Amino acid sequence: MDLPGFFRLLDELAEAWATPDAERAAACFTADAVYMEPPDRQLFVGVDQLTAYFGALTPGTYLRFHHRSFDETSGMGAIEFSFGVEGEDTADHGTAVIEIRDGRIATWREYVRRGPTDFDEFVATAKDWQWHIGNYP
Repeated sequence: MDLPGFFRLLDELAEAWATPDAERAAACFTADAVYMEPPDRQLFVGVDQLTAYFGALTPGTYLRFHHRSFDETSGMGAIEFSFGVEGEDTADHGTAVIEIRDGRIATWREYVRRGPTDFDEFVATAKDWQWHIGNYP
């Protein structure tokens, strides 16, 4: 797969996610795909589990990409994304490491944090940073 193909696959997934169309979203993955949030938050293995996962999405759900990169030699990609429901005050923002096999997603490992819906607000540095060991997860 090349970079434009990677972008098309992700765009197809985002459109299916928003529709929502569980079968269309699951078709972006290999039959034995692993979709996980390590170390133990969520794990879906195979197209049947992914179809059930995507089937729980409601209209108004979105998946937006802020940054996407892909290494054609290794078949590995990385994304920065937001996932949420239109009109809500918060969204999940995160990154995912994606392995492509035979033109589909074979592995999706995501790392997610909840925050304000607006991505620019989420990543802004001009905030009242109050870091201390007590707020470290």
